[in-house]
Formats: sequence, C-alpha cells, structure tokens
Amino acid sequence: MALLLSVAAVFGGATGCNGEKPAPPPSGAVVSGVDAQALVLDSDTVSGCIHGAALAKVLVDLKPEGDRCVAEVTPASVCVAAGGAVRFKVSNGCAALGDPTRPALEITKASFKRPLGRGPAPLDPPPLFPASCSLKVQRIDRGASQVLFCDIAEDAYEGFYKYGLTGQIVPVDPDVEVRPGRK
Repeated sequence: MALLLSVAAVFGGATGCNGEKPAPPPSGAVVSGVDAQALVLDSDTVSGCIHGAALAKVLVDLKPEGDRCVAEVTPASVCVAAGGAVRFKVSNGCAALGDPTRPALEITKASFKRPLGRGPAPLDPPPLFPASCSLKVQRIDRGASQVLFCDIAEDAYEGFYKYGLTGQIVPVDPDVEVRPGRK
C-alpha cells in the first residue's frame, strides 16, 4: 500500500508548477536553430553565433606532447560581435615557457579570410584586434594561468578571420567569426 501511495505521489507531482505546459526556454536560448530571444550584447557567453557574443571566451590549454608543447584551443572557432571582446585564458601544462628573446605565447594579428555572405571581400579591412591589445605572454610557469583580453574593432567587417598562436609552442591558427559587423 505504501508503495502504491509513493508511486501515485510521484506521478501526481510530475507535472510541476506549469501543469501540462512545457517549461519556457531560458533567456537567449536557441530552439531548433532559431533564437528564442535576441542576445543581449552585455551578456557573458562562450561563443554565441547568430548575433555574435559580446564576450567570447577561448581556453588555450598548453600540453606536453613528446618534447614539444602543443596548444589545444577550445572552442577552435568563436563567434563574437563587432565591438565585443575575446578573453583568452592560457593554462600551461608544459614546462615553464618563455625567455627574453622569444615569448612563451603570442597571439598574432588576425587576418580577414572571407565574408559571411556572398558579398565581395573588403579591399583593406581594418585590424580585428586594435593595436592596444597586448597579446604576448612573455613567460608562464608550469601550472600557471594567464588571461588576456582583446577588444574587437567596432568597424570590423562581418566575416571569418584567422589568427595564429606562436611562440614556444607548436603553431596553430584558430578562427574568429565576426557578426554583425560592417558589410
């Protein structure tokens, strides 16, 4: 009898506060490829395509591979809004890196690769990362983390860009997608 009452209580309370209605999607959620609510540009998201995120977060995880140090970049491609920012968090699992002649890690200038739509590529696009961004980690100890912020130019063109990670690591070239920049 107690088992029967327990089962009845569970099934009776299973509908929750909304009764038979499904729960509403969370604010800014994407449902079946369509955004349920426009993204707010002062939000803090990992990578928000359709509109681009105001803040895109990139983890650069340095790991030993044999006698080399390789960078695992997560996500490999981020989507950020023109005028937004990218936060690069560098975590070093390799030996201490960096010396006076060569930085441990450098994030190179981003280059425009192609527009999002079918329109022509800009002839002379402005730099994606302004010159004010300091994107070098001169030295980083084993087990240490360092965070670098870089604003995205307000007048950045909508499209795909490539930047590089170089220094005392195996070089890689991840992507940045800018939305909704200049067309």
